[in-house]
Amino acid sequence: MAAASSCREEAERDPARRDLWLQQASKWMALAGEQAGHALIVCDHAAASPDARR
Repeated sequence: MAAASSCREEAERDPARRDLWLQQASKWMALAGEQAGHALIVCDHAAASPDARR
């Protein structure tokens, strides 16, 4: 979870590579869920909609 959080922070600091950082965050979230024995569906609406970006 810490790695996913770190990637999200990088996405805020690095707008040029924001999509890459958010993809990495999603991968880390999924991995954390698998290790905990849970199935996760990760949906980041901000990544899907350029208008939703801060």
